[in-house]
Amino acid sequence: MTNKDLPDIQETEPAIKTPINQVGVENVAVPFLLESKYGGMKSMIANVSMRTNLGANVKGISMSRLLRTLKKYLDLPLKQKLIHEILKDIAENVGASESYMRFDFLMPIVRKSALTDNQFPIYHKSRFEGKLRASGNQWIFRFFQGAVVQYASYCPCSAELSKDLMSKGSIGFPHAQRSFAHVLLQGDTNSYIWLEDIIEAVEASIKTLPYPIIKREDEQEIARIAAENPIFVEDAIRAISGQIDKIEGVYDWIIKCIHEESIHTSEAIAVNYKGIDKGFDYRYFL
Repeated sequence: MTNKDLPDIQETEPAIKTPINQVGVENVAVPFLLESKYGGMKSMIANVSMRTNLGANVKGISMSRLLRTLKKYLDLPLKQKLIHEILKDIAENVGASESYMRFDFLMPIVRKSALTDNQFPIYHKSRFEGKLRASGNQWIFRFFQGAVVQYASYCPCSAELSKDLMSKGSIGFPHAQRSFAHVLLQGDTNSYIWLEDIIEAVEASIKTLPYPIIKREDEQEIARIAAENPIFVEDAIRAISGQIDKIEGVYDWIIKCIHEESIHTSEAIAVNYKGIDKGFDYRYFL
C-alpha cells in the first residue's frame, strides 16, 4: 500500500472558508551548527517554530512536510541566508505565500573571572527569527536576531542613603538587583551581524557583570566596581542603546531592560527602540 492508496482528508475543502494567518508546528527540538565569530563551529540544540499562512479554501497543511523540508539543512551552518533559503523552500512545498520560523537556543560564551584566571561558559538565551512574504513576483525577507544578557545593577539612591548614614556615624549597605537586557535587532539585507557582537555591546555598556566562578579577591574587585558604577534601569538602557546603535549593519533595534528589585515587590523596567517608520515597538516584548 502506498500514500496514493490512502485517503487524505486535507485534500477536501474546509467547512468554514476563512484564511488563517499562521499555522504550523512549534516546540520542535532541532540540532544545528552555529559558526563562531572567533573561529570554529558549535553544535547546538534549538527549540524551533515553523509556520505558514493558509488560504480560505485549503483545509490544512502537512505538518510533517515542514520538518522534512528543514531536515536537509541541519548539517549546514545556520544564519541569515540559510534561513531565507529554508523559508522559501517551506513556502513553495506547502503552496503558501508567507512563511515564518524561529530558533531559540543557548549561546555559550566563556567568561574570565574579574581578577583570577578562572574561566567558565555563560549561556545566553538567543534567537534567530525569519519572515518571508510573497509580493508580486518577488519574495520579501526579514531577519531578526537577539539575545538576553545578564548584568548586575546597584541602586544609586540606596548608595547615597548609605553614604548619608556613614556621615551620621551609622552604617548601611546599598541593595543590588539581578538584571537582564533583552535585545532584538534587524540587520540590513546584506549585513552579517554576529551574536557575539550583540552580547559584547551590552557587556561593554555595563561595568557590573556577573561571573560563573569567583574567589575572594574577585568578589572584592566586583564590590569595588559596583561602588563606582551604581545604575538605575534608565541609565542601563541609555548606555546599551548607544552601543547597539553603533553595530555596523544594524537597521532597527529594540531593547528591554529588567531590574529584579531586591527591596520592592515589583520589577523596574525600561524599553527603548530606534523609532524608525514601521519599525519595532513595545509590542514585540509583550
